[in-house]
Amino acid sequence: MLRTAIGSLELDSPILTASGTFGHDPSALAFLQPGDLGALVLKTVTREPRFGNPPQRLAEFPGGLLNAIGLENKGLEYWRETVAPQLAAVPVPVVANAGGHSTADYVAMTAAFDAMAEVAAIELNLSCPNVEGGTQFSTDVAALELVVQLCRAVTNKPLWVKLSPNVASIVPFAQAAEASGADALTVANTLIGMLVNWRTRRPVLANGTGGMSGPAVRPLVLRLVWETARAVTIPVIASGGASNAEDVLDYVVAGATAVQVGTAVFRRPGVISEIATDLRRLLQEENTSLQELRASLVWPFPLSC
Repeated sequence: MLRTAIGSLELDSPILTASGTFGHDPSALAFLQPGDLGALVLKTVTREPRFGNPPQRLAEFPGGLLNAIGLENKGLEYWRETVAPQLAAVPVPVVANAGGHSTADYVAMTAAFDAMAEVAAIELNLSCPNVEGGTQFSTDVAALELVVQLCRAVTNKPLWVKLSPNVASIVPFAQAAEASGADALTVANTLIGMLVNWRTRRPVLANGTGGMSGPAVRPLVLRLVWETARAVTIPVIASGGASNAEDVLDYVVAGATAVQVGTAVFRRPGVISEIATDLRRLLQEENTSLQELRASLVWPFPLSC
């Protein structure tokens, strides 16, 4: 009932983890029931180790979470030697997430992941708002085209491009990524936000600003998913504030092929299995399917393409 295909990648479920929320440790899957998760999308890896931003790096607010982790990770060599061998036994496809500061970084990471049998697909994190230069490839169409073309040239594995919501219009970037060889688009990374402490007259996060995620971003990301799905022919993977089955189906109706769940797992580690159980129930109750619902949104007035 939940079987989903993202291009050539066959999944048991349309529900994926969002990069950064389950880290690199497959033991997090112990919270989930077999068949409920479609793919494990891992935390961003960069060529060299990164210590991330100084604390405070996380802050909750009523609508979700603000983070400025800064892509903390131990680098490619550690990942290749220590993490990758653990992934061979993961019962779902593993999607590696590549980060970098330059085109050469992304190409090197893509080539490295391409050589690893444990990796089923590669997601390019071109849109992290929490590091210097983290959005240079997702806010400049020409830069995005070049990096995707060069990464496409070094891998035959499914290549996903994670886009930024922090642009005037996401459509030119989505179309550029598709034309340059992307197999799917993740919409979207976190929104740039800020929290302040009026008593200290300082931002709550040491970085000043951070990436906003959680329920508060869902209406905005729903719009971006809808706009993107109408503009491209490749699958769109929604990422933004989904915390229950109703949210997932909203995204599917807006045009998403799959949905990444992230912030919700911090409070409810088993939420993905909860969502999968409710999805099966809702689809059965409504006598419908994901395929029938996908991109079925009816707009209240005619729209030009």
